[in-house]
Amino acid sequence: MNQQNPHMDYWDAQWRGYKRNASSFCETHPFLINSQGVWEILVNKAQGMSFWEYPLPNLEIIIFSTFVIWRLFDFTCSKIGLRVPRFTYMMIAGVILGQTCYVNNKSWLHNIFFPDDGRPKVAETLGAFGFLLYWFLKGVTMEAGTGLRMGKKAGVIGFTTMFAPLICGNFLFRWRKRGNISVLITEYRLIIFMQSISAFTSIDTLLRDLKIKHSEFGRIALAGSMVTDMLAFIVTFLNAMHYEKYDGLLQTIFSCLFFAFMIFVMRPAMYWVIKQTPEGRPVKDFYIYLILALACLSFKYFVAIHSYGPAGSFVFGLAVPNGYPLGSAFVQKFESFNLGALFPLFGSLTMMQVDVPWLLKECGNLIRMEGQLYEVVSFILFVNATKFIASTIAAYSFKMPLRDSFALALVLNNKGVFELAYFAYAVETKKVRPGVFTIVAAIILLNSIFIPMALELVHDPTKRFKSYRKRNLAILKDGAELQSLVCIYKPDNITSMINLLEAFNPSKDSPMACSVLHLIALVGQATPTFISHQLQKPELGSISCSDNVITSFRRFQQKIYQYTSLDIFTSVSMTKHMHEDICWLALSKSMTLILLPFHRTWSVDRSTVISNDDKLRIININVLRRSPCSVGIFIYRKPIVEYHMTAYHSKICLIFNGGKDDKEALAITNRLRLTETRISLTIIRFTPTFSEMKNEEMEGTFQMVSLEETVSNVVKEKDESVTYIDKAISDGSETSKILRAMGNDYDLFIVGRSSGLGTEATSGLSEWTEFEELGPIGDLLASHEFPSRASVLVVKKQEYIHHTKSQKRRSKRCM
Repeated sequence: MNQQNPHMDYWDAQWRGYKRNASSFCETHPFLINSQGVWEILVNKAQGMSFWEYPLPNLEIIIFSTFVIWRLFDFTCSKIGLRVPRFTYMMIAGVILGQTCYVNNKSWLHNIFFPDDGRPKVAETLGAFGFLLYWFLKGVTMEAGTGLRMGKKAGVIGFTTMFAPLICGNFLFRWRKRGNISVLITEYRLIIFMQSISAFTSIDTLLRDLKIKHSEFGRIALAGSMVTDMLAFIVTFLNAMHYEKYDGLLQTIFSCLFFAFMIFVMRPAMYWVIKQTPEGRPVKDFYIYLILALACLSFKYFVAIHSYGPAGSFVFGLAVPNGYPLGSAFVQKFESFNLGALFPLFGSLTMMQVDVPWLLKECGNLIRMEGQLYEVVSFILFVNATKFIASTIAAYSFKMPLRDSFALALVLNNKGVFELAYFAYAVETKKVRPGVFTIVAAIILLNSIFIPMALELVHDPTKRFKSYRKRNLAILKDGAELQSLVCIYKPDNITSMINLLEAFNPSKDSPMACSVLHLIALVGQATPTFISHQLQKPELGSISCSDNVITSFRRFQQKIYQYTSLDIFTSVSMTKHMHEDICWLALSKSMTLILLPFHRTWSVDRSTVISNDDKLRIININVLRRSPCSVGIFIYRKPIVEYHMTAYHSKICLIFNGGKDDKEALAITNRLRLTETRISLTIIRFTPTFSEMKNEEMEGTFQMVSLEETVSNVVKEKDESVTYIDKAISDGSETSKILRAMGNDYDLFIVGRSSGLGTEATSGLSEWTEFEELGPIGDLLASHEFPSRASVLVVKKQEYIHHTKSQKRRSKRCM
C-alpha cells in the first residue's frame, strides 16, 4: 500500500493523529484537563503549554469549529433554497478542517486537530457516543410495524432493492477476480453489501430533512428500507455462520436471544412505564436514564459477541414505543443537544481522514480506467445503477407514478451516516484499507449532495399526504368495515359528531372502526403532545383535558360495542399544524373517511349563528387539500335521527349530479340507508332544460338514462323508501329556488363538494360562493339565509394518485 501511495504513510501509524496499536490508544497519565490560562506561559515559559494542548480547551475548540462551519453551510443553503441533509454539512466541515490542517503540518491548527502526543481521545469518544445516541434515537422514532403494515408492496420493493444489486455485484466481482485487482476481496464484499442495502437511518435522515417523512411516499421508502435492514441482519448472520463456523453460530444464537429479550421482556416493560405515567405528565427521569443506560449496555453486548456495536443500541431503541409520552421524551431531551454538539463531532472527525490530495492524484488513473480509484468507482456505479433500475421497476409494478418510482429509487440509493460509520469501523478493525475508505467516503459525500438535488426535480413534496391506494367508501365491499376519523375542535362538536355516527348505525353487516381526535390549541410555551387514551390514564384525582370527549364517545360505544371499535386521541399543537396531525393520523391508520365539523356553530334552536372561527375554517381547507382519504364536512343544525320518537322516520336528501364527489356522497348515503331502517331517501338530480342542450342526440341520452338507472350500481335494493327526482333547470337561480322550497322537508342534505360544478345547475351560484370548501351547492345549503334547519354533509372524494396519464385514458376507454 505504501509503495503505491507514499502520501498516505501516516495512515499506518495513526488515526486522526493519535498513535495506534490495534484498537488501543496511548495516553499520558496523570494529565491535566484544563490550563491555567495565559499566565501559565507568561510565568513558566519553558514548561508552559499552550491552552489548546489541554483536553478540555481542545475539545471546546473542535466542537465550536465544526458547529460554526456546518451551521454556516446549513444557513446559506437554506437561504438559496437548497435542501440537503444536515449530516452532509457535517461531513463537508470535516473535509474543510482536515485539509486546512494539512496546509502546514507544524501549525497550531494542525496540533489542535491532529496532535502527535498521547492526549486522550476525548473528541472521538464523545463523537462515538453521539453516534450511538443517534442510532438509539432513530430506533426510538422508528415504528417497527410500519414495514409489516405496508404489506406486499414494501416486502417486494425492499427484497428487489437489496438482492438485485447483491447478485449482480457478486457476478461482476467474480468476473473481475479472474484478472489482477488492486482491491482486496474483503473490501469488495463489504462494498457490495453496503451498496445493496438501504439503511433506515440514512433514509430517515434524508426524508426528515426534506420534510417528506410523513407522506405516503416517505412511508413506502421507510418501509422498504426496514425490509432491507431486516434482510441485512439475516444475511450478516448467515455470512458469519458460513465463514466463521462455530463462532458465527454462537453470534447468531446470542443475537436471536437478544431480539427475543427485546420483544418479550423489554417491550412490555416499556408499555408498563407508559401506563405508570399519568395522562399529560412527563415520564420520570429515573426511567429515562435507566433506559439510556440499558441502550449503552446493548452496545457493549453486541461488541462482546463480535457484532457491530451500534446495532445493539438501535435494536434496543426499537423496543421503545415511539411517540408520546416515552419516545417523544427521549427526542425532546437528547436530540437537539446530540445533533448540535456531539453528533457533528462524529461526522466531521471521520471525514478528516479523507486524503483529498491523494484522491486528486488518483483522478488521472480514473481517466485512464486503471488503478484503485477506477476499480472502486466503476464497481459502485454498476451496483447503484442495478439497484436504481430494480427499485424503479418494483415500484412501477405496484402502480406508482413513473416520476415517483424514479424518486423512490433515488431515495433507496441514498447513502449517509450509517455507511460512513461502518466503513470507518472497518478501517479500525483493519478490514478496509484507508485508501478505499477515502474513495468510499468521497462517494458517500457526493451521493448525499446530488441525490437530494435530483429528488427536488422529480418529486413534488406538496403531495406528501396523498395516497397511492384508493381510500374511499365507493370501493368498500358489502360488509366491509368503515374506518373513520372524527375530529373534535370544540365541546359543541361532540353532540353533532355522535349524532352523525349514530346515523350510520353500525351492525354485523356494516361494522365501524372509529378514531376520535380531539384537537387542542397550544398555549404559551407548552410542548406539542399527542396522547393515546388507550395507553394512558389520567392521574388519580385529576381531570383529563379530553374528559368530556372520552366520556361521551365511550357512552356511544357502549350502545353498539359489538360492532364498533373506538380509539381516542388528543393532539395539543399549534393551530397552523393541526391539519398535519389530522392527515398524518388518517394516513397512518389507513382511514377511509375523515369527518370534520364546520367552523360555524348554531344556537340551541338552530336558527342563528353564535360562533364563526376562521382558524377552524383554515384547518378544514388544509385538510381538504392534503387529505389521504375522503373527507366530509358536517354542518349540524338538527339531529338526523330522533331516537326518542319511535315512529319518526329520518328524511335524507342526496343531491346527485354525477361528479366524482357525488359518487362518494352516494356511497355514504347508501351506507346510511342500508343500516338504518327508519330512513327515507330522496335522490335529486338537476339536468339542463332541453332548450339548453346542444343537439338532439344529447336530449335522447338524458331521456334514455334515468336517475334510477344511473345510481342502480350503488343503490341495489329497490324499495319504497327511495325516491328519484329529476329537475330540469336553466341556471343556478332555479337550483336555488328548488332547494329553498324543499329545505324544510328533510333532516339531512348530502352533497358532493364539486356537485354540478361547471354545469347549468351552478351557473351564477359559483360567483356568490362564500365558503369555497363546501362547493357552490354545499355553500347554498350551509348559508345563514337558507330557510332550513336541516343538517348538511359535504363530501369530497380522495384525490388518488394515478399510475400514468396513458393508463388513466385506457381506463376511461374501458368504461
